[in-house]
Amino acid sequence: MNMKRLHEIITNRENVKILYEGHPVWIERLDNDTETAQIRTLDTQEIKGVYVRELINTEDVVKIKH
Repeated sequence: MNMKRLHEIITNRENVKILYEGHPVWIERLDNDTETAQIRTLDTQEIKGVYVRELINTEDVVKIKH
């Protein structure tokens, strides 16, 4: 995923499922300078920092499969 799209999702409060390593996540915070996000996994409640490029927008996966 890229920063621009993630900002759109957060700003517009879109209901889009975002995944990190197969786990659904909630975006806690973004850092534009380092292009990282603080995430919380919804299944384990673990909080960690990750590169935005490592996040998967499930809408993109659906588009690719068609």
